[in-house]
Amino acid sequence: MPPDSNTEVLLNGVYQQAYQCLKLYNPGFEQPVDLPNDDTAVKLRRLLTPRNQAASSKKYLLLVVGGISSINFLNCLKSCLPDDKAVVLILDPESEEITRHADTMNQGRTNKTLMLSRLDEARSGQLFCARAFSGEKNTKGNAEPSMKNEREEKTQYNKTVYKITGGYPLAIVLLAGLLRFKEKHGQWEAKLQELSPQGPGAELSEEKCANPAARTEANLSTTTGTVIDRVFWASFDDLPKDIKSCFLYFAAFARHTYISAHEMVRMWVAEGFVVKPELGKTMEEQGEDYLKELVSRCLVQIVHANASRGIQNVRVHMRLHGFLRSEVREAGFIEIHDMHDAFLPQSARRIAFKSFDSRYTMPRNKFPKLRSFICNVAEGDKSSANTDDSGNTTSRWRCAGGADVKKEDMDDIKFLNESKFLRVISIVGLKLEKLPKEIGDLIHLRYLLVRSSHLKVLSSGIRRLLNLQTLDIRKTKVETIDPGFWRIKVLRHVLAEILTLPETLEEKLGELQTLHGVHPAMASNWSQQNCPLHKMTNLRSLELHGFVDATHGAALDNALAKMHLLGHLKLKGDIIPKCVFVGRCLENLQTTQLDGTLRWPMTDQEIKDIRKLRPNIMEVALEGSNDAATELELIG
Repeated sequence: MPPDSNTEVLLNGVYQQAYQCLKLYNPGFEQPVDLPNDDTAVKLRRLLTPRNQAASSKKYLLLVVGGISSINFLNCLKSCLPDDKAVVLILDPESEEITRHADTMNQGRTNKTLMLSRLDEARSGQLFCARAFSGEKNTKGNAEPSMKNEREEKTQYNKTVYKITGGYPLAIVLLAGLLRFKEKHGQWEAKLQELSPQGPGAELSEEKCANPAARTEANLSTTTGTVIDRVFWASFDDLPKDIKSCFLYFAAFARHTYISAHEMVRMWVAEGFVVKPELGKTMEEQGEDYLKELVSRCLVQIVHANASRGIQNVRVHMRLHGFLRSEVREAGFIEIHDMHDAFLPQSARRIAFKSFDSRYTMPRNKFPKLRSFICNVAEGDKSSANTDDSGNTTSRWRCAGGADVKKEDMDDIKFLNESKFLRVISIVGLKLEKLPKEIGDLIHLRYLLVRSSHLKVLSSGIRRLLNLQTLDIRKTKVETIDPGFWRIKVLRHVLAEILTLPETLEEKLGELQTLHGVHPAMASNWSQQNCPLHKMTNLRSLELHGFVDATHGAALDNALAKMHLLGHLKLKGDIIPKCVFVGRCLENLQTTQLDGTLRWPMTDQEIKDIRKLRPNIMEVALEGSNDAATELELIG
């Protein structure tokens, strides 16, 4: 369950899926007539009532829910489900208390609640081997004896793994991730012996695992947290110091949140967690290696990958997130603040401020030692919720899109003015019309992300942020920025929506790697001397729109030809430069999105050479193009 979910949201999803299934598998199904004031629970009961012949042929409603964090939520959910059906509710609960409550709440009733059970010894071993030995290949050919030895090597750990993990899948993958970074036949045995529980009742017998009733009883009698705790803390303690700080940073974000890998790595770099990158690597590439190690250790999960096979979004398992929250609280690493916790010590070094129901009180204290402020709130005040004709829940927002917001309703972040050591500011959802002019006094600031649909102006003081590495103003209405901003030599990433580029640049921005959501100045005429992109030749990712071939084309073509590190390119203009596919340049280009007319036709030889000239290309997305699209599809 997402952090901002409630019973109404969940039941609406159940209603939609039940309706679609009944409609799909029952040709004679007729949707019942709902009254205007019916809530989703009433509609769901009516949809599944035996009076509906199509629905009555279905004996069970199977509802799979994960992430329930309170008994109150479980009770509300159960009360809304139809009583005249045999409802099987399978839970992945977050605490033993919820597990016990789910097991006892339906005793003596037709409805039955089941918990996800643990794995037996054989399946525990299979899961362990799939994770611990992933990526390994048989280097001894296909000889039968070697294959037999390999199977025996993998199965010898089954009993020990099961004894340590109790068959809990999360504990198994954590153990596998830990051992992947150890030497086999030496460090493996030592670590397994260290983690093995001692004393009677330390492991669940195979007979009990084969018996569902005994397994359910054991699930309730054995403390899940104790098993997973032991393996998690062993894996956490095994992390290198720098990567351990990076992992703790995930506690600043809500459970179930999908986190951008690029944003997380940039914050790590700004915090100083990524130091001394390996020869030939940037700090961002070193940070990506840290993230990949956390994934390999099964501490972080990949949610989405991009077209170039890189990590796009990640998350932390809800139970591991609880461990992180406990650790950062004890270590004073991050102070986590929400609408229920208004106190924040002035000595706080990092603050994570979040609210998902638009009710929050901004801090008013001064924080002289603060290094990071990470804020994520629901933008707007939710005034009411309605259900449309299809059963979808819709919400009205009093200030959606920047409308109907009085000046006194705007948020401010002036309390950060005294935090002179700030390195990271990440603000999502606050109602900000502008940033305070004092922002320029935060001379140590390296990372500034603001996403607010109300933000239109950036203070001129931003030009004084001489250590700023990342400016992310996507999902804002900022169109211009002080020209002095482009003189910041350490700029690495600039991401916007409609930001105007300067007419020219005097000095080269050699550190700049990312430039998104920018366009040429109106009525500007680029030449080989004044084109600002000529000062940004180390770009690795460029997204440019609003250019005109007559006034920008030649200079743009020349600038792109010099960007040998460019891996991602997105262009939107009247005519796309031919150099995107022609010429010995852009050899590292992997993904490209083009919206405009391509210079076509090419010669037959040029068409044949595209794959040779662009050996790393993985994705080409075309919009508004001519017959070039067909030709490129044939090449791919």
